[in-house]
Order: sequence, then structure tokens, then C-alpha cells
Amino acid sequence: MKRTTKTIAILLAFIIGLGLLAACGSTESSNPPAATSESPAASTPAPAASPSPGTHAVIEATAPEEGANIADHIDIIGDSQITVVNLWMPAATGATNSWASLLIYDCLVEQLSPTEFGPRLATSWHTDDYQTFSFTLRDDVYYHNGDHFTAEDIAWTAEVGKQQTASPAFNTWRWVDYINVIDPYNIEIVLTEVYVDYMFLLGNSQGGIQNRRSHDENPDDPTWAWVGTGPYKVVGFETNDYLTLERNEDYWGEKPPTRSLTFWTIPEMATRTLMLQNGEAQIAFGTTPEDLDMLNADPDFQVFTVNLNPPVIFGFNNQGDDIVMDVNFRLAVAHALNIDDIATVAMGMWAEPAWDGSFWGPVTQFRRNDFPRREQDLDLAKQYLAQSIYDGRTLEIMTTAAHNIRASELIQLQLAAVGIDVNIETMDQSSFIDAHNYNPESTRQLHVFSVPMFPAAVHALNSGFYPGSFANRLNLNFDYVTERIERMGVTADEADRAALAHEIQEYYYENVVGIPLFWRVTGNPAVNGIGGIRLSPDSFAHCLRGIFWDLNETAEHLRP
Repeated sequence: MKRTTKTIAILLAFIIGLGLLAACGSTESSNPPAATSESPAASTPAPAASPSPGTHAVIEATAPEEGANIADHIDIIGDSQITVVNLWMPAATGATNSWASLLIYDCLVEQLSPTEFGPRLATSWHTDDYQTFSFTLRDDVYYHNGDHFTAEDIAWTAEVGKQQTASPAFNTWRWVDYINVIDPYNIEIVLTEVYVDYMFLLGNSQGGIQNRRSHDENPDDPTWAWVGTGPYKVVGFETNDYLTLERNEDYWGEKPPTRSLTFWTIPEMATRTLMLQNGEAQIAFGTTPEDLDMLNADPDFQVFTVNLNPPVIFGFNNQGDDIVMDVNFRLAVAHALNIDDIATVAMGMWAEPAWDGSFWGPVTQFRRNDFPRREQDLDLAKQYLAQSIYDGRTLEIMTTAAHNIRASELIQLQLAAVGIDVNIETMDQSSFIDAHNYNPESTRQLHVFSVPMFPAAVHALNSGFYPGSFANRLNLNFDYVTERIERMGVTADEADRAALAHEIQEYYYENVVGIPLFWRVTGNPAVNGIGGIRLSPDSFAHCLRGIFWDLNETAEHLRP
């Protein structure tokens, strides 16, 4: 009850503050005090809290009960757009794209943990040096167009995929030097250098194996990539609207229990909830905290939860203008923010405030837990601001998704309290991602969004923190860090890799490249009877291959 009362109080204050901000409008600030040669006295850091006891683990899928009345079709709704179904195009990003890719394509292996893998297209594998990887392949796999899968398909996918810079596939195949096709079902992948996390790349959604004939017959039409070997095939698609998949009846592995699925992009929050309540959809992603509370209390619905590994952060353009690159300005921002209140306003009980100063994922390898959270201290924030080069100009925060927008609006109020003026530009997800591709010439300044943070440390760094990586939304390019990322990838000794990872985290913390705000406790409401979902703290790794809907468990007014 105490936390509920506090939440209401924070929300009321937030609403009042927004009204005052709107009434005041934007004004020119007075000239800041002259900077001094000494940094402000640092506040005594609080001891680092232990990592949260939340559910930072994979939530395994359930199987249908014997005698279940399985529905033929399930409608899945969310706010994450699918712009294109083609891993070789830069727009093929976002969580829903990844879930769909895991249904349409097979990878060589299945990712079970950062260091454990199960068979998929490959039945066995071996490496002695993390540079040459040998695989034995299945001989009973066929593409959706009837083509027989062989080792040649892997060689072709790798050769062309590594040319598709800025695409999801590029991150997997850019490491390949050459591929030795021994016979149709045995192959060696030889990398340009040692890379200890390469198996992780081969097992995630970016590592799907493509079909050459469909490409060669129509290379200029991105729909050539709809042909995979996975348990579902594409039968309908409208960009940023819907994607319909139908079960592959000739699938080599265990066939999905559900005949067809449709992913719907529904940007309006209220509409997603109404569709669930009206029986127009059976599971939703991206539901507001308020609606999650309501649906969680409704006996006709269930809520699947897992704490996501990627944090929502306040990010700076790390190749931006002088103001956002100024560490004193960044520290002023950090001490202006009340992290707990931001998390509460953003998502209520469905957000876990950052408990320390690291935005390393809770399940990402080699996480350090000894960086204290920078607490709100308005006097200290003003001291840092006075020593920065901030000149009172209005800066811009880019953001997308309802919870990030709410967080940004409270951040706007908190920064105004110390004399920092910001505007908020809200964008759809596709536009936001396009604006946050790695670009040394970008004029963007600030953003509120989640940092891609995979469980395998080297892969996490190469995907979201390496110069040129498609998911490097912070525009990071520090020689000190880049050199350590490269060394991690070729360092076989785990203790040595951990030491390098710790140095990288310390550098990011001291340079305040981003401020961790909260982890989403993602709640995914569904009608009773939905099951078979494998949820991961890595939101890109949710697996829906086994999803089913037992109509016997669902209220009659929610059945088809």
C-alpha cells in the first residue's frame, strides 16, 4: 500500500508539473556562472546495491495438456513494427522481427544460454581454436519452396550476407573468411580471426539460413527472403501492419501446435487492450502498465512476465556536439534525475529502477556490480552544469513507445529544475531506429530508449557498442573501448575476457555515455489457454514456435 500511495503522489506531481511546463513555454535561460578550474565536490557515493532478485531467467514454454482443444489460429498484437521480412535489409530490426525470423528460418544451432547450444540444422559441431568451426548437418531439411538444404546454402548465405552492411545478417557473417564445403552435409566455417562468441551469433535470429534460388529468381524484390526452412512460412505481409504465417507441414522437426499466426502492429495502446477484451487477439506485447494491472486482475486473462535484460537509458550522442559530449554536462544531467520516480511514471510496478550505475544487462556475462548509482542532487547538478559549456540552448530528446515517452516527459521536468531546457520528439519505432543508426555525422543529441544487451558479452559489445554496428544507438567510438572489444573476441581465457569487460564498463561509467533508468518487467497479457511461449530476458530471443491456444481454458465470450 505504501508504494501504491507513493506512485499516486508521483503521478499527480508529474501531471501538475507538465501543466506548469506547458504554461511557461520555452524561455531563454540567463548566462550560466563562469566555470571554475575545479570539478564540483563529488557526493559521497552510496554503496552499490546487489542485483535485483527479479526474474532474470528464461521462462520455459509449457506443452498442451492431453485432450486440449487447440485453436487453428492465434492473433498476436504489439507496437513493434515489422517493416520488412528480410535479414539482409537494415530495416529488419526490432523485437517482433526477431521473433518472426525464428519462426521462418532455422539457424545452425539453437541458443540455450550464452555458452550452451542445442542442435538445429547442425547435428554436431567442433572447434579447437574458435576460428575454424566444423559442422555436420541434417540431411532431411527442405526449404518452403521444396529445395533441399545442403552445406552450399550456408556458404552462399555467408558470402552474400557479409556484404549487407548495416543489416542484422551482417553482424553474423562479417566474421567469415571463407567456408570449406566438404560434402553436402559437412562444412567448415573459417573466420578471419579468433572469435569466442561466434556460436552465439549462429544461434540467434540474425543467423537464419537463406535460399539461393528464391534470391536469384528475383533479387530486387525483398520478398525473395520469405523462403526459409523454419516451422512457419509467410503467406501474407503488409509492411508495418501485419505478418501472417502458416505452419510448414513438411517441417523436418517437431511441428507447431498452431496452424497459423498473425502478428499485428497496433500503435494505439488503448486499441491493443480493447482487441484483447473483445476477443480480436489472444496475446499482446507492449501493453501499458495501467492496462496490465487491469488485465492481471481479470480472471479471464493471464499475464506472462519476465525481466528484460536490455535497460532503458537516457543516452547521449557520443559523437555529438560539444554540449552533449561534455562530461560535466552529462554529470549535471545524471544528478538532476530521480531514477525511482522516472521508473514509476514510465511503467509503475512494471519497471525495475536501475539499482546501480551500470547499464550492463543483469544476465550479460561479466557484469560488474560495484558502480554506485548517481543519485538526484540538484545542488550538485547545478555545480556540474556551471562548469559545463551548456549555454542555455534547447536540446532535443528523441524517443518512441509510450513508456519511454512518459519517462522523457518527467525527465524534461527534472532537467528544467536545474536549468536545462529540452524538447521531446516522439517518433514511431521504425523512424527512431533509422535516426539512430551508427553515424559519425549525426546531429542527434539525446534519447530515451533501450540498449540492445545480449547475454553473451562479446556479442553484446559487437552488436550494440562497436563502431559501425547497426544497433550502436549511442554512436560509440572510443579507441580505448574498441581495442578491448576486439581483444575480447580473440581471447580464449574466460578470466582475461572478464577483465577486459570490467575495464570497458568502468570507462563507460566514468565517461557517462548513458544513464541507466530502469529495466522493464515486461508483462504480456493473454487470454487463458494461451501457452507454449518461451520468454527470455533478451527480448529479441522470445521463441513462439510452441505457442498454442487451448479453447477449453478460455472464457466463452473470448472464443472464436
